[in-house]
Amino acid sequence: MTGRLFGDRPISRPEDDAFGLSSFADALATSLLQMSPQDGLVISIEGPWGAGKSSAIALAMRTIMLRVLVGIGEGREEIESLSDADLQGRWTDLSTRRQTHIVRFNPWNFSGQENLVRAFFSELASQLQFEPGSWWSRQRNRIAGYLPSLGGTVATGGALVAGAPLWGIAAAAGAVGRALGEIGQKAFSKDSSLEIAKRNLASALKRSEQRVIVVVDDLDRLMPSEMRAVFSLVKSLGDLPNVLYLLSFDDAIVHKALSQTAEKIDSDFLEKIVQVSLKLPPPWHSELHQLLYTRLNAILGDASPADELRWERMLTGAIDPYLDTPRDVTRLANSIQVVWPNVKGDVDLTDLIGITTLQLFDPEVYALIRDEIETITYADYEYESDEDLGKRLEPSTAKNPEAAKEAMTILFPRLSKAWNTYSGDGTVYLLQKEQRRICTKEYHRNYFVFGRDPRMMTRSQIEALLTAANPSKSLEGVIQRLATETSGPSSRVATMLDQLVEAVYARPLLSPAFVRGLLDHADHLIRREDTVWNFFVTHNDQRLSNIIKLGLDKLNAAARAEVLEILVDYQSGLQTRADVVEGDARLHGIFGSNSASETQPLFSRETIKCAALEIRRQVEAACRSGAVWQMPNPSRLIGAWRRMSDAQTVRTWTDGVIENGKNVADLANSLPSRSYQSTTAGSKIIWTLDRGRYAEMIDVQALYKRLIELSLEDENAMNALERLRLAERQGSDE
Repeated sequence: MTGRLFGDRPISRPEDDAFGLSSFADALATSLLQMSPQDGLVISIEGPWGAGKSSAIALAMRTIMLRVLVGIGEGREEIESLSDADLQGRWTDLSTRRQTHIVRFNPWNFSGQENLVRAFFSELASQLQFEPGSWWSRQRNRIAGYLPSLGGTVATGGALVAGAPLWGIAAAAGAVGRALGEIGQKAFSKDSSLEIAKRNLASALKRSEQRVIVVVDDLDRLMPSEMRAVFSLVKSLGDLPNVLYLLSFDDAIVHKALSQTAEKIDSDFLEKIVQVSLKLPPPWHSELHQLLYTRLNAILGDASPADELRWERMLTGAIDPYLDTPRDVTRLANSIQVVWPNVKGDVDLTDLIGITTLQLFDPEVYALIRDEIETITYADYEYESDEDLGKRLEPSTAKNPEAAKEAMTILFPRLSKAWNTYSGDGTVYLLQKEQRRICTKEYHRNYFVFGRDPRMMTRSQIEALLTAANPSKSLEGVIQRLATETSGPSSRVATMLDQLVEAVYARPLLSPAFVRGLLDHADHLIRREDTVWNFFVTHNDQRLSNIIKLGLDKLNAAARAEVLEILVDYQSGLQTRADVVEGDARLHGIFGSNSASETQPLFSRETIKCAALEIRRQVEAACRSGAVWQMPNPSRLIGAWRRMSDAQTVRTWTDGVIENGKNVADLANSLPSRSYQSTTAGSKIIWTLDRGRYAEMIDVQALYKRLIELSLEDENAMNALERLRLAERQGSDE
């Protein structure tokens, strides 16, 4: 990755030209060297900001310098190899031997028309080698004496030498007053003495046979009154023989600015000043694309869009319409370069470049997205139909409504649906999350906070967990650290588990070592609960099972077999192991369940049947030994035993538990299920009991009777009885 931002400086060498400016510059240089303007000539180079006017002029001036130096005996091969600074030095050293001079005149450094003219004459004197007290100086001062005194002085007495660019003498040093007063009407009046002085000056220039090329760049960046002053100067002195003026500006901006001055200016004002108007050739979009690719590749390295087709749609339909000049490309590339180190790996490239394009070139649309992002992504859920949302977010006032709408459609599939437009995006939400897309409520903040959302672990942190040498130890440390932190309404532990689901869903990252580490902490994680309020409430037991199931789906057969062996034989995480194994067995229709054709099983029927029988044996052993009561969710394991066995076997065992009484409170406490209520006061969990759910494997009435008997002397039984009664009442109220 490059270590610097891309400068907006003009190029000066043909090998750096990516937009075909060299041929234009070469033709311009030829004309400037061969024409013989006995009465002077004013040429304009016109084009929009950032189109390359300064580069075209710099290329032309370099060509002129090379041709002139070769013409006075310098070796072409040697001078063409010189650096910019060395070529300028050689040009300056040979000033007395050449008859062509280049003047870079920067009107930004002077306040007042009098100072503009004095500075201009001082520069001509410097280039033409007139002595300070010479006749030339007297003529210059005589002309300037007829000008109004508008205040301000040239910072260095008129010498324009500091900070010179490659092809000219630099602008004046020191502080410069920018404000320019109204131009006096007597400037360049028809006073006969002034006319005589100008004639004498013209005669001297003609006799000298020197050619002077005066370059005034970026005129369109001046204040309107300053523009008027410079054009007045050029108009008054534009007929000096052997002096060629090369002006650079955006004609649309200049016309608009001059129309805003106090004095009414005719529409043909510039035509009376500029004799030759050259339009800069526009860059082709294919050239802008290539420049963008070159800049982005330097920034992004080996990173690439997750979806190439989606990127192509974004580029052609939503980015390309905003890129008209090389400067536009530079602005976009620089913005990406500033942001990229802070979000690398945790944003989708298509989304990052798309939203940055809107931020730079259609800021009202960007502000609209930023203000509504939580609504678009359902992060702050309040019901609003997609149709109503689409009407409200229609970018009708955008600078480029069509491109803005295309960008929003690609960024947000919900808006594509609302506007009934084709998005070509069938990516499931889980994969959108893994790609860190802006349309997800989990990751949209990464695009607006100049960095990563601190609530979320980074992609590199998640991958480090999955590939750690000792995953169990790494998970323990992360869980302990995250347990004390919250992630908005969610715990950070739950967020971390969800991110693990995303990672293994997208790539084959589930290793046997990580499965063991996950199982080591599975029971603890299930006990934590970590409820996350969402459309569908997910618990840690589901997250753990999803990590393994979705991770297995990305592995080859041999890797799956290795993980299955761990699921069958490992000593920890029985509930999680049972969820995964039984779930795949049910897909095959084993143990009386119906096969699920819409979901492909992970293992062959015979393989998973053998594994499920072993898991059933372990669950039964845990129930009969009483170990099940130390597990995080006993009723889940009892239910799994029931599904993999028969109702009578489990019913006989539960009757024994009730009769024995030792673990009857544990059995009762395991039966209520979590339900969720959302009210105006907020969301809450309630516990409910549905007797019908347990009818085949538990005699709930006998359980009540036994609890009542034991509650007279056993506080645990009394508490379990009250909890069971409350759960049943709440269940009936729903």
